[in-house]
Amino acid sequence: MVTNSALLQSRSRRESRLVTSRRFKGGKFHNTFPTRMMSGPPSWDMAVDFVAGSARRSPRAALPLFAHTQSVLSSAPQHGLRVTWLGHSTVLVELDGVRLLTDPVFGNRASPLPFAGPKRFHPPPLPLEQLGRIDAVVLSHDHYDHLCAWTVRALASGRAPGFSGRFVTTLGVGAHLEAMGVAPAHITELDWGDGAKVGDVDVVATPAQHFSGRGLERNGTLWAGFALCGPRHRVFFSGDTGPTAEHKDIGASLGPFDVAMFEIGAFHPAWGDIHLGPQAAFAAFQQANARAMLPIHWSTFDLGLHPWEEPGEILVNTAAREGAPLWTPQLGQPVEQPVAGAFGTPWWRRVLSPGR
Repeated sequence: MVTNSALLQSRSRRESRLVTSRRFKGGKFHNTFPTRMMSGPPSWDMAVDFVAGSARRSPRAALPLFAHTQSVLSSAPQHGLRVTWLGHSTVLVELDGVRLLTDPVFGNRASPLPFAGPKRFHPPPLPLEQLGRIDAVVLSHDHYDHLCAWTVRALASGRAPGFSGRFVTTLGVGAHLEAMGVAPAHITELDWGDGAKVGDVDVVATPAQHFSGRGLERNGTLWAGFALCGPRHRVFFSGDTGPTAEHKDIGASLGPFDVAMFEIGAFHPAWGDIHLGPQAAFAAFQQANARAMLPIHWSTFDLGLHPWEEPGEILVNTAAREGAPLWTPQLGQPVEQPVAGAFGTPWWRRVLSPGR
């Protein structure tokens, strides 16, 4: 049981780390480069997209899920690296004997309310109860579509029997986790450049160009990507980010990566400083010194103003022109390194949005 004394000590340590971070000024965290939340005021085109494009933002049929996820995951990866995309930014990363889960969202909505807000297009391909051993959860920031209160409470209460209880996240996010029932001793908070050891894997927080906040509060906690560096393999997880030259620095200092997982969805030109979108994500992948790219942060929630499949379609066409290795597994389909053969026709083309 967490005592008031333990909570007070944890809060004191957290606050002292916040104020000593180079990114924390005037009571808020800041990106390395000046960042606009939106380029210009809301436009008529955006309003039309919001109203007229609503039908295209959701699939017209159930999304196909890989049918044998649990069976495949019951044995260890042959070559030491396997990733399983479970939707949005939730990925099970098996890396040199360590199993990490990024930004787990298993709740029904990306929202503070159980009855309103963006609802899932598909169920989780693997329930919490079937995840197996999880050595740590890696949380990039505190937005509702990344830090899901329902999921954290379920994990803290033992719904996932193989979960160690450990969370590795960014400065300030521990306060949210404690409020959701996570013991302070199980939380590791990192500043950019800080690392934590999970088994033989170094989990290193890296710069990202984004923002944070739940409700009206903004930028009181830090956001980050993560380099997951094992003895034999390396994976990059972008978190949420806009385009930044820091991806090249990350690749130079912490790569090469076997695969880079970049966010491609919920994009709009007006949000170009804080979200990548498919074309900027591909450019970031080229900067990041990675051998392959796995697109994430799309096809689970309606969070943008584009047809739901558009980020994947643009990315596939871009990668094809460049001849770049792109991993496009079905939701829940484990992908092992090295990848044998191609993925064939992109899975989302079986479920196009209305009017396409």
